[in-house]
Amino acid sequence: MKSMLGYVLLAAAGLLAVAQGQVITVTNGETDGRWGPLESCPAGSRAISYQSSHEVDAPVVDDSALNTLVLFCDDADNTNITSTQGYTGNFQNIQNCPFGAYMKSFQLRVSPAGNTTDNTAVNNIRFKCSNDREINGLGNTGGYWGDYSDECLDGICGMETRVRPDGGIVVDNTALNDVRFTCCAPAVFHANKFNRH
Repeated sequence: MKSMLGYVLLAAAGLLAVAQGQVITVTNGETDGRWGPLESCPAGSRAISYQSSHEVDAPVVDDSALNTLVLFCDDADNTNITSTQGYTGNFQNIQNCPFGAYMKSFQLRVSPAGNTTDNTAVNNIRFKCSNDREINGLGNTGGYWGDYSDECLDGICGMETRVRPDGGIVVDNTALNDVRFTCCAPAVFHANKFNRH
């Protein structure tokens, strides 16, 4: 009986470890560049807003569209996380989940390689909040929206970005090609009691 209880506890611990490390992805990300480091919100906090940097569409010019993504956490210091950043573009306004809500899934707008003469990879990103409100920045309009990712039940806590570095004028620059997010571990979260952006 004792050994059976021990087995059940070990199995439960294993399931918890899998849940804590769950990563959500989408199927339409591009493959240029390398994955950057995993950056995470401080323990006990999760992402509630984001900001993105884009190179503006310009005819007959090599554009790289979405370059950098920043997530803002709901800890006391309003920590922000970025993973690998792009090399150009202008930051758009911060997009916030409604008060008390947090980010749980995402969707990418992507122009796939070979689709146009100027490849841009990820053009825009939007998130779904825990109250099902969608938050969407003013990104580039190339490509098409893919499907939403799976949902993080307890919110998004970590991020990795796949970015192709600046190759100069002799290559077709694409900057951010893909992104993946790590789900928070089940925990007792404060209800966004800190300052919002």
